[in-house]
Amino acid sequence: MEYSPWKKLVRSKSGLRIVLANDDCRSPFLLCEPPWTPDSESKNCTDCKSKFGLTLRRHHCRRCGRIYCGHCCSTRLPLPRMSFVDPVRMCEQCADQTSHEQDFFQRHLKVLTNGASFVSDSSLNGTDLMLCKLTPDHRYLMFDGTSQDPIDILLIKSFSVSKDVDVLGGSSMQLVFTTQEDSEKHLKLTTGPDALRKMGSSWILAMQQALKFLYNMENS
Repeated sequence: MEYSPWKKLVRSKSGLRIVLANDDCRSPFLLCEPPWTPDSESKNCTDCKSKFGLTLRRHHCRRCGRIYCGHCCSTRLPLPRMSFVDPVRMCEQCADQTSHEQDFFQRHLKVLTNGASFVSDSSLNGTDLMLCKLTPDHRYLMFDGTSQDPIDILLIKSFSVSKDVDVLGGSSMQLVFTTQEDSEKHLKLTTGPDALRKMGSSWILAMQQALKFLYNMENS
């Protein structure tokens, strides 16, 4: 599957961002920059309601675009979901949400793109392994060692995780997804032998977090 890694540096009123030159390869986990509330439409801080004037300046939260006073919009954090180069100013609510997302972007996405080995559904003896990993653009699950076609992560309809599928403490993930032909299919990923079990379990946990992340985006 073709993936274009070309990136470019762009400047907006929110700051410098590194974005993909081809927007078709944009990660589904990224957010678009929000429109800024015009200064003329905000006479008071969105949070504390203090009135703006000569001694109280307006500040835009880079994540939600609303206007706050300096006290209510003083936190600066990295915002990988908008591809900013430097930490940016955020309101307290957006800063709290961003802090909770850091573990996913710094740890779980790396686990998913590195991939892990699982027992193939078609394995007759439980030893035939397939490598499953997320593409660099975070849009598809790719498989090596099996005839399984790539799966568009946005077409995954549901998932379930089963723990302790055997006496050694293995786990599995069942995915229900829609193909490009609109047919519904199922795929089961089961952790491999002892040496690969921990990596497989970590990958399943990361995938579980990713799918919850996408579900929350759709329903926010």
